[in-house]
Amino acid sequence: MRIIVGLPALSRGPLLDTALRLHAPVMLSANALAKWRKEPSGIRLFAGWNTAALDRAHELDVELHLDSAGFVAMALKGGYDWSVESYIEDLCAHPAITRFSSMDLCVEPEIAANRHEVEERLSKTINLNWSCHRIAKDLGIPERLMPVIQGANADDYLRVWDKIAGLVRSGATIGVGSMCRRSASGPDGAIEIIDRLDRELPKDVRLHLFGIKSDAAEAACMFQNRIDSIDSQAYGTRARFLANERRKTDPDFSKSNAFTASVMEQWVRKQRARIASPRSMSIQRELPQGKGKAPAGTILDELEALARSQINDLIESGDLDHDQIVGGRFLEEWVMELAAELVPGADLNTPAKQHLPLAA
Repeated sequence: MRIIVGLPALSRGPLLDTALRLHAPVMLSANALAKWRKEPSGIRLFAGWNTAALDRAHELDVELHLDSAGFVAMALKGGYDWSVESYIEDLCAHPAITRFSSMDLCVEPEIAANRHEVEERLSKTINLNWSCHRIAKDLGIPERLMPVIQGANADDYLRVWDKIAGLVRSGATIGVGSMCRRSASGPDGAIEIIDRLDRELPKDVRLHLFGIKSDAAEAACMFQNRIDSIDSQAYGTRARFLANERRKTDPDFSKSNAFTASVMEQWVRKQRARIASPRSMSIQRELPQGKGKAPAGTILDELEALARSQINDLIESGDLDHDQIVGGRFLEEWVMELAAELVPGADLNTPAKQHLPLAA
């Protein structure tokens, strides 16, 4: 079960150099390669792709995976900024990319507030898988496409699988989305879903688990023969927390790439050790997923909700004390760093769902 390290950007420096030294596959979000132009009204519009970093990476010995940035697109904008054609033809076809995921629509409770919305997103995910497959096949790169299944429960994932099975090659890996906020245990937990997929999917189809939590990944080691890989950028959240702690005694401390890279190395080594010698049972505490979120406000509101979610994850895992104060400057700095990573240059007071027109 391989650990794929998520990077915020693809440029030579401490982060990429550390990943290369660790012989770790890396994953990049399509959002990190997007170009934008700002309209006089303040709205940012998608303006194509910046593939210069891919051109440079093509000369490196790096296993590079590309994610379609579905969760960010849904949470902050309500939809993708780019078309399927642009995503596949102009970006994914680049020779530096080892594997790219199909565009898909996530169904976390934060995104899909009710069952009707979940089912609509499942249908659209099926459509997107076939559209991505058709274009990838026309370009002669279908073997690099990783189809993605989505679901709120195991039956949902199997429904999507049934509809896309015809495009999945023998021995291929498929992505399993909407895992990052999911508990390990429970009827709709990660282990139950992986177990159902393991029992009902063809034996030669393997799984990639998007953003699965550490405890769930450890518990999933019982399915080592089924799971090809997992990915995470959790080290970035850990680095953000440690940097905030350092600023309590050193106000001028900066969360540099070198500092983040050191945290990343420790995190990768720890995850590899956990997977190599998993505990017999997961210690993940199950929390309710909730029934959806309130109507979206501004981009700032959405970023604050995401920051609070990340902080809650750290509290659950024990990386933050239960009595940690998460408001004030601590939360403000967290939100600003997320803004710089996810929506650089955007007007944070813009309504989240109206920030950009829907594309695909």
